[in-house]
Amino acid sequence: MTRVVSVATEESKSGTTVNVLGNGKIPDYINHTLDFPLRIVFDFCNAADWFKPKIIFVESPNLKRIRLGYHKEKIRLVLDVKGTDIPVYTAMSANNRLTIFVESAEIVDTPEIQKKEDTVRKQEPEHKGKSNEISGSQPDSGIGTLEELLRIEPDDGQDDTALFFKNVDAYKAQNWSGAVEGLTHLIKTYPNGRYAERASFLLAKSYEHLYSGSLSAHFRELKRQYQDAIGRFPDSVYVPEALLAMGDLCYKAGNYYEAVAYYNLIGKNYKDSAAALPALMHKARVLGLKKKSGEALSILRFVVAHYPGTPEETEAKIKISKTLYEINDFRKSLSILSELRAANSENIYRYPQISLYLGNNYYQLGDSVKARENLYRFYNSCPDEEMNHLVLTKIADTYRDEGLLGNATKIYQLVLTRYPEKEGALISLIRLAEEQEEGQLKIERGIASLTVPIGREIEAPAEIYEDVLNTILNKDEKNPLAQLALLRIAILYHRNKDYEKSLETFKRLLKNYPLTKLREETKDALSKTLEDMLNKEMKGARYTNIINIYYRERELFLLVDSPDPFLTIARACAKLNLASFATEMFARADSLLSDEEKPADLLFCMGRDEFRKEKLNRALSRLNLLTEHFPHDKNAPHAYQLKGRIFVKQKKYVPAVQMFSTALGYDLKACDRAKILADKASALAASKRKEEALNATKEADRLKDNCYIAYCYIYKEIGDLYLDLGSAKEALAAFNGALDVEKKEENKILLNLKIAQCYRLLNQKKNCLSVYNQIASLNEPFWSNLARENIEEINFESEFKKITRNPPPPPALPITEPDSAAIKQLITTWQQAWQQKDLPRYMACYSDDFYSRGLTRTRWERYRAKINGRYKNIQVSLSNLTVELLSSTKALTSFDQDYRADQYHDWGKKTMRLIKKDGTWKIQRETWLRAAEEKKG
Repeated sequence: MTRVVSVATEESKSGTTVNVLGNGKIPDYINHTLDFPLRIVFDFCNAADWFKPKIIFVESPNLKRIRLGYHKEKIRLVLDVKGTDIPVYTAMSANNRLTIFVESAEIVDTPEIQKKEDTVRKQEPEHKGKSNEISGSQPDSGIGTLEELLRIEPDDGQDDTALFFKNVDAYKAQNWSGAVEGLTHLIKTYPNGRYAERASFLLAKSYEHLYSGSLSAHFRELKRQYQDAIGRFPDSVYVPEALLAMGDLCYKAGNYYEAVAYYNLIGKNYKDSAAALPALMHKARVLGLKKKSGEALSILRFVVAHYPGTPEETEAKIKISKTLYEINDFRKSLSILSELRAANSENIYRYPQISLYLGNNYYQLGDSVKARENLYRFYNSCPDEEMNHLVLTKIADTYRDEGLLGNATKIYQLVLTRYPEKEGALISLIRLAEEQEEGQLKIERGIASLTVPIGREIEAPAEIYEDVLNTILNKDEKNPLAQLALLRIAILYHRNKDYEKSLETFKRLLKNYPLTKLREETKDALSKTLEDMLNKEMKGARYTNIINIYYRERELFLLVDSPDPFLTIARACAKLNLASFATEMFARADSLLSDEEKPADLLFCMGRDEFRKEKLNRALSRLNLLTEHFPHDKNAPHAYQLKGRIFVKQKKYVPAVQMFSTALGYDLKACDRAKILADKASALAASKRKEEALNATKEADRLKDNCYIAYCYIYKEIGDLYLDLGSAKEALAAFNGALDVEKKEENKILLNLKIAQCYRLLNQKKNCLSVYNQIASLNEPFWSNLARENIEEINFESEFKKITRNPPPPPALPITEPDSAAIKQLITTWQQAWQQKDLPRYMACYSDDFYSRGLTRTRWERYRAKINGRYKNIQVSLSNLTVELLSSTKALTSFDQDYRADQYHDWGKKTMRLIKKDGTWKIQRETWLRAAEEKKG
């Protein structure tokens, strides 16, 4: 294009469309904005014909006018903006046309009108930076989409298939230049071929990988690649991820408003896609940068409310706390961060920013000790973070605020030495000057340089390689010898156990030469360095350091294909009781080992995790490997115990008992033996071997006191076993013991209910009622009502016994067929409504004057609503229904009832008093007698 043929505008409710038509293909252009005066500028960078400047006046709520002008070697298009802020806009070029869309302020998407869809991405994100700031999606951020792009179909022997397969292999091997060249050739050779769509989007991703270290310099080229792919295939499933990538490119280039436009486009047209959630997060990031805190908070709170349990929820909460900190709401910010830290002990390692903003908030609130503790944690987790000159300065300030001037002075000097050109150095210099003015400055002499010399034994080779490297870099940065020199220096540092410098050298090598031909040698040497570095910390029992190293060097660990570093990290996590993190690391190692190579702790951890996830067959396979290959390992008895529990879940009680018996054959701690005995007793009881079950329970009972600290739940488990086996006296003793060690109030209530049940079975009515009355007096509506229900059952039972001692009443009136059918239909409707948790239909079965268990009809309805909310599934089975007509308007019905709600199970006899009003039978009163109570009576 050498000139602009026309510029036309088009208005709609959603905004203004500007159509620019050239006399040839639209060239590469640079887009930027000006905040004063407000302007959106497009520079078309190519030789152009000279022309007079033109002004185009438009009737638009967004734009004052459009100006077109000639500049040396470029044509400039300027949109003069109305209002006080740059509106959201997007630009797309195709052939000789550029279309710019400027949105009206009122139609900008807000999270409140978006809907959460059925599918939410739950994959853990790959954090690429030294901190966990959301830094924009990586080229492969849409994992599912990437897998589809790289999908290999059956080889049909065709040339285009072979060529596509070759390029997929190049992409997987991270041979970005080869992938770019090959995909370009494929598209050119088969422009309308069956692989053209996938190749076009994969080519754009390959370009982004290729120029990952210089995105700004290649911004236009990268953006054009995505635009070309979308232009050719506008209906492709890969479009949302491409738009997300374009938005992130604009963000990195500083074109924030254009970035928001792409994110909005995803939210508006592709809200079902995997790119929708990242687009929301990235939009919030841009709004935060533009100081639009209210809009950013609105989006972040939407993510927290609608995407619970996702990594994005945690990141959104961190962003909310950061925004609150920036608007000086320190206590709210601190509250959110404290909740994140308390929710999961691993969060402070996964998200170092939690420590950073905790420190900043504590500092603003005047708590220097807590501020320093958290800021040190952040610095140690991310020692290479760019902002550390400010972090160290703030740490020094906490010492200064406490009067510890010696410590403060050392850190100020450290910042001056390490970051001489940074803002933190200026602050440190000012602080030192202030102390000098007050006459309190005492700078210790002889502070060592931060650049510690390499050990004497490697001085000569290190100097040789450094000289070679410097010489090469001064002449030709691409010389392969430079890569070799860096690799050799890294290996020398490793050999002399200077692991930090070794890693820094590896980073330098990989950053400067991402396509190095020494990649395999580099990965191998890097794995060994990381392994030895972690082993050193492991031997010193410095487990937290191991976790910090992993998160600090996470990018390097992505290159590791050796299982040993991950095994070491997993074992450190196990020492720190970070179970889920340990499982994650064992899983990384698991994929790199054959079954014969997998160690016992890995097999046990993975088997236990799969057991918890109900993947029973996979868990059993893992545990079988453990007991077969490592029969004498410390995890072996616990593996047998888990195998027994799997068989119990599968209702295979005979092999379950065998597994528990095998586990008990090992030399075990008393508490572990008690737990396995309890499991064995439960399996024996389920297989109707009551006497053996009772003996195992008694043996566990004798050992239970050894679990006072390690596993206090065993007291209740033993009580339940005794209760199920009909030994109420022993159960009572076990539940009282459980009550002595229990700390949680709700669990104490449950134990008291069990104790009351034991008293009832033992015919100790006074003690039973005393416990129930104690629970009924609590300010706990659910438990109080349950206790009152039991009290009424006991009283009803007493009345019932008195009635049975009196002469039998006159024969009941014969019941008519219509009344019998109506009453049976009432009971059926009541049963179905109860099971379906249909509260209105359920309550319609009760009369207005219904009263039972101390509750009126209104309170009974509230009580049933809470029960419905507490349980997910309810099943009610009725049998042996009898109906007795007392008068023309009164009847008595009773039946056996079997009630199941999730894990709860109860059965017994229910009696209802019915009343007929306006020709309709209703329930006026009901009583319930559990099976155990009925049998006892």
